[in-house]
Amino acid sequence: MKKFIRIISMTLCMLLCFSMVQLPAAAATTARYELPFEVNARAYVLASLDTGEIIFEKNSNERYDPASLTKLLTAYTTYKYVEDFDGTKVTAPRYVYDELFGMNSSTADIRQGEILSVKDLMYAMLLPSANEAASILADYIGNGDITNFCMMMNNEARKLGCKNTNFTNAHGLFTDNHYTSAYDMYLIAKACYNTPGFMDIVTTNTYYMPANIKHASEYPIQNTNKMQVRTSPYYRSYVKGMKTGTLDYNNFVCVCQQNGENYIMVVLGADFSNNEDRPAMVTTAEIMDYFFDSYSLRSANTLTFPVTEVGLKYAKDTDTLLLYADNEVMSILPNDADESSFQKVYNLPEYVGAPINAGDVIGTVDYYLAGQKVGTSQLVSHDTIQRSTVMFLVGKFQEAYQSLYFRVVLAVTFVLFTIYLIYTYSQYRKHEKMQKVHRRRR
Repeated sequence: MKKFIRIISMTLCMLLCFSMVQLPAAAATTARYELPFEVNARAYVLASLDTGEIIFEKNSNERYDPASLTKLLTAYTTYKYVEDFDGTKVTAPRYVYDELFGMNSSTADIRQGEILSVKDLMYAMLLPSANEAASILADYIGNGDITNFCMMMNNEARKLGCKNTNFTNAHGLFTDNHYTSAYDMYLIAKACYNTPGFMDIVTTNTYYMPANIKHASEYPIQNTNKMQVRTSPYYRSYVKGMKTGTLDYNNFVCVCQQNGENYIMVVLGADFSNNEDRPAMVTTAEIMDYFFDSYSLRSANTLTFPVTEVGLKYAKDTDTLLLYADNEVMSILPNDADESSFQKVYNLPEYVGAPINAGDVIGTVDYYLAGQKVGTSQLVSHDTIQRSTVMFLVGKFQEAYQSLYFRVVLAVTFVLFTIYLIYTYSQYRKHEKMQKVHRRRR
């Protein structure tokens, strides 16, 4: 019986310990706002390139097949490993076509044995989404082994902070264990956006491939991003490049720019349900049209007027110091909101003492929107304030007078002085009495 009780006790103890272990939580992405309507997408992310805020999101950390959005990471990795796009020539190897044979995949009509520059291959990969161009680049950079290249691109993804991305090919055709998330694709797209030269490629609508051993003359290739083509029914003036991806469903990533504001929109898993050729573009238009009509990038502070003030000591003509923000903090706000929507938390001393130089940092202010921190400004003095010697001495005396030490010393001094007076007075009285006795004796 004792043994049985001992076993039960040990089991309960183990269960208690296990219940106290905190398992790693799944990554979460917090959006600033919610869409007030449903759209055709399994996952999406709208993010500001100016502030880094996630504005809208749905299932942004769930894993999905990226299809040809894979080529964005292929392009980014190419930029990391090839310096001279024009001068680096690559021969199209035979074996990459064996993988693509009979798959009816997108192509730029690059043929076996043709020699092309990396620049030409990048345009072919990113405009018509040529799968052979992606594999040719992967073969070249991977030193004849596409598997090596996949390891390289996955390593680049990890360095960008991607936690739900693993690519097993360079083009995006379906293979096992090939996935990404909407948030990871935003990170990849942002890295591409910040790579010099990349946006020049993806904002091009038509590019001419050079004459080659299999092509007697140059020939045009077209961008599949119809949202930036004026004659397209999907056209939106704010769309400025990026990439499409299609398998059983439609994916799309784009940069949206309007009124000096910059955003990345990622749509994964739009279904071909309403006879739309490009449902992800329809979803993108629905989200972005609503966003630009309803929200804008706004300032939480101003650089031309003081943000607050702090008490000032030892100055002659003023007892306050005006403080200005050293940088402008921006955030996304509904168009019917104003600066009062931001909450400010100040980190300031109760007062400062002159002298103060213009530009001296006095403290900071944190800005919050709906409980989320959106930025911090240092609070600096706009003016140079000289110290008044008289005010300094008066102030120091006041400080000394108000201090406990000074009051204790003053009290002790007063007591000692009082004792001294009493003692002196008693001695004086004693002396007077002795003088009277002495006079009487005379």
